[in-house]
Amino acid sequence: MVQVALSREEEVVRFSYVILAFLLTACQPSDQREKIGEKPTGYVGEARLNPYLAAELYLKEKGWSAKSSRTWLNYDWETSVIFMPVSFLQSKGMGIRALSWVDEGGTLILTVEGGERERNDFRTSSAGAGVPLEGEFSGMDYLFEELGIELWDSDWSEFTDGEVEEDGHLGRSWHLTKIDGQFGFGSFHLEQEGDVGLSVKNGWSWDFEDEGASRVVGAGYGSGEVMVMAHARPLRSAYLARADHAEFLEMIAEHYGTGEMVFLYGSGSSFFGLIWKEGWMVVVAGGFLLLFWLWKRIPRFGPMLNDSFKKPKPYGESLKASARFLWRRGQIEHYLRPLRSRIERENEGDPETLYDRLAESSDLSREDVAQALTIQPNKDPGHVLKVVQKLQSLLKR
Repeated sequence: MVQVALSREEEVVRFSYVILAFLLTACQPSDQREKIGEKPTGYVGEARLNPYLAAELYLKEKGWSAKSSRTWLNYDWETSVIFMPVSFLQSKGMGIRALSWVDEGGTLILTVEGGERERNDFRTSSAGAGVPLEGEFSGMDYLFEELGIELWDSDWSEFTDGEVEEDGHLGRSWHLTKIDGQFGFGSFHLEQEGDVGLSVKNGWSWDFEDEGASRVVGAGYGSGEVMVMAHARPLRSAYLARADHAEFLEMIAEHYGTGEMVFLYGSGSSFFGLIWKEGWMVVVAGGFLLLFWLWKRIPRFGPMLNDSFKKPKPYGESLKASARFLWRRGQIEHYLRPLRSRIERENEGDPETLYDRLAESSDLSREDVAQALTIQPNKDPGHVLKVVQKLQSLLKR
């Protein structure tokens, strides 16, 4: 027995040494630890809310007037260029409003994909409006119909510029679009994403066309112009320093930026649309809670069931309760009306001789009979009792 006890103590001591060695290893200096690496998660603060902050600051540094806004304001001739994702054009009224501003001489630059602030450029898959479905944005459909612009689903794989670099391209597949010196604006290389292609009937294409599809198209409208880009990547902060994006933005400012330039980064959704988009889980949970509350509160219509709880009461108690109610309401005549109606029904004939006939057949005088059938008793219980006694005597005659 003693040898067994000593062996167990040795095991405990050895185990304690192992735990101590593990703790000493974990507490080594930080510079001796192996560095796993860092993974960017995106911008914070104002740069997270406004995906065009770098473009705005770049234009200001170059001397142009630029600002950002979450909503469409009442822009006038002092605003020369507006950058806007097509998700703003959710209603036909918004499309008419935008074209009316272009008609007065403004330049509207629309981006089909990637223009929403919800998109995180540092994640391969992040929130965003994506490719607009047919009929999704009535304002976009109206504007494109007025300008003769159509969306195409094209394969741009032949324009892929090498392999995708995890750090340099933020993990997203992309391809190159070349604007080749049209209209004297110079040549630019723009990085693009997605498979959206564009075509325009009464306008022009800025880049190389593949079977009628382009990535950047333009069309005139009234005194102004509309440019449509398939993707907003060249304008977003994370990519402005890549390719010729900054030079392309500067070219737009030189030729169209006679006034203030505005970047719209909010959303054209309605109030309820924003609630559903940002908090749909809360809305669904609230809907289930409301249905449960209605299920508990609304009466169900089904077969009538007998009440299993029965408490017999004396008949006199019901009469007393009715009497108290009528007494409080000041409707004492309801005590007397059934008796008087019964007497009148049982004694049909000439109404003028009714009192005389009742007096002859009872022990009451004609005056007592008239009072019993016509008088309105006051709230004196004794008076009411006398009238009732006279009526009962007439019924028992």
